[in-house]
Amino acid sequence: MVHDKLELDSKNFPVLAVLYPDELQFLRSIAKTIELVADVPVIMEGQQPESLFLIQTGLLVVNKRHDKDIFEVGSLTPGEIFGEAGVLFNTPAGAEVRSIEPVTLLAIAAEQVREIINKNSRFAHALAQLAERRSAASALAVNPIFSKLPIAVRETLLYNAQYISYTPGDVVFEEGDEDIDHMFLVLSGEARASISHPSDEDKETMVAHITSGDEVGEISVISGRPRAATVTALTPLRLLTIKMESVDAWRRRYSDFGYALYAQVQGKMQRALAATRPQGTEADKPSEAAGA
Repeated sequence: MVHDKLELDSKNFPVLAVLYPDELQFLRSIAKTIELVADVPVIMEGQQPESLFLIQTGLLVVNKRHDKDIFEVGSLTPGEIFGEAGVLFNTPAGAEVRSIEPVTLLAIAAEQVREIINKNSRFAHALAQLAERRSAASALAVNPIFSKLPIAVRETLLYNAQYISYTPGDVVFEEGDEDIDHMFLVLSGEARASISHPSDEDKETMVAHITSGDEVGEISVISGRPRAATVTALTPLRLLTIKMESVDAWRRRYSDFGYALYAQVQGKMQRALAATRPQGTEADKPSEAAGA
């Protein structure tokens, strides 16, 4: 079935409602039409997006890699836009966008979108809100704990979400901290989790490399004890904060969520133990005569 293409206006693309008439006309004058067949990647995860895309016809899917798996985290339909995070923050795409049927897109070069963003703070704010919400929704969808929550609960969590940012070298929390009112979900960036060496307080052992979609701080939420590790930002880091009271309520009400939460905690404790365990005794080491 052939559908009419949407005109580039605020009625068809609500996010453009904050633009002034001359700005909207400017976008119309520079937008390039792109037509694609099904199963074509428009944006690759990790790629630097060069355009803001507006969907005139067709359906696309959003896929995100987490660990060794690829998750379908959303779909995009006519009247929606994508690529806004790369345009705003000049960062690589956090997910792949792929056509699942023939699509018609309008592409606007990132540099020209930034010209409007720099002059129109309302447009910048609208795009930032959209990018933040999508980033959080993707992280929730790929996380092995929060993906177990009903979609309605995840939507409520997003609606009431609070975010926090860190720069490289900032400490999110330290081992032994007694402030355990929140756990966190990583939306973007990388961090490291480390614990004090059992025999040398001046040394630390890295127990985890943390990336987008990972959770931190849940061990204290479950145990009620001080933070079990120090989490330090390695790159610019953006986190979604989640209240301990909410986590407690969800694990009592949704058994799959509770089981997944306990499984993650158990796995992390086992990996931390393995990281700090001595790597064999002298008797275990091969001798020089054996070709060591």
